[in-house]
Amino acid sequence: MEASRAQQGQSALTDDAERNRLLAEMAEQSTDMISRHTPQEWRFIYASPAVTHLLGYSVDEIIGMSAYELYHPDEVEDFKRRRPSVFYEKGFYTHTYRFRCKDGHYTWLESTSRSIRDAQSGELKEILVVSRDVSRRIEAEARMLQYQKELNRASRLVVMGEMASGLAHELNQPLTAIVNYARGIERRLEAKQSLSLEEVTPVLQRITSTAMRAGGILHRMMDFARKQEPVRERLDLHGLIDDLLEFCASSAAQSNVLLENRTPAILPQVMADRVQLEQVFLNLILNAIESCQTKPEDEPLSVWIDASLVKNEQVIISVYDQGEGLSGDVEQLFEQFFTTKAEGLGMGLSISRSLIEAHGGQLRGEKLPGKGSAFHVVLPLSLSSVEELNE
Repeated sequence: MEASRAQQGQSALTDDAERNRLLAEMAEQSTDMISRHTPQEWRFIYASPAVTHLLGYSVDEIIGMSAYELYHPDEVEDFKRRRPSVFYEKGFYTHTYRFRCKDGHYTWLESTSRSIRDAQSGELKEILVVSRDVSRRIEAEARMLQYQKELNRASRLVVMGEMASGLAHELNQPLTAIVNYARGIERRLEAKQSLSLEEVTPVLQRITSTAMRAGGILHRMMDFARKQEPVRERLDLHGLIDDLLEFCASSAAQSNVLLENRTPAILPQVMADRVQLEQVFLNLILNAIESCQTKPEDEPLSVWIDASLVKNEQVIISVYDQGEGLSGDVEQLFEQFFTTKAEGLGMGLSISRSLIEAHGGQLRGEKLPGKGSAFHVVLPLSLSSVEELNE
């Protein structure tokens, strides 16, 4: 019996030795770099041969070097700040960062780290790390992000093109008024040699306010079409919808459509990029106006925007219309290049959904009973708004 137990023990030791040998052999041949580091300075105490392929250093060259010497300057301080939670709370930790290669250029690595502790005292002894090169993935993600930005801007320019007639009309009104005010002063000056300040001041004030209105229209157009990085800020949704409906007023009037903002005057704020939200709602409003277009002699149809809260955590902004409604599969409308318009590109709703999802929200369409349709934008409230509502 004892001999049998001894044989089993010897077999187990042999199995362990063979297993360790195989693991060591895999580490030596793996294209992923396996390394061991000291707890404080993250100095290399072991590196597999893959270090040469990934970083250009030989195993002997990198032993003793601190990982902090190789981190990109923009990331080393951030990693030092996160180090306690990585080691002492989570054990395993995966992160992506840039490391300097021997020739001086930086490469992107993704590493999974594991803290090794003394079984008795719990003292941190070393960190075991498995790292792989993810430069191609990072570059591909960057290219995709840039492509998405250019696509978003192109979509905004298309929207501005679709609004060209309405915007020209909206600009023509204040410009015509300015000309009329100026000509009025000219005629009065021709009729009498001089005008008093009291007579001229009101006219000049009207010219100034009208010019500022025209400038405001141009400013909104330029902001909407400008190439710029997204900036998240706390936004007043009721005011944003008001501005957009005013912006679309001329297009609605030409289409014999009534616009109405039914959202509550005081809505909890959301953290979002203003231009991107404007892009989404402008696209939905213009689509709704187009679906409700009638002849001037006909009874005008309505487009209205309403809002509601969900569990004090989300806000739903809905764009309703009294148009012909949606036909077929509603989800198909959100597919790229699918369009029901004769001259449409089929990108507006697809881009709108991607922008809303990037904000942690949802965009969905709905067929209304009878005629009409609705598009619902669901957005998370800002943290401060949630706290205020739950107090």
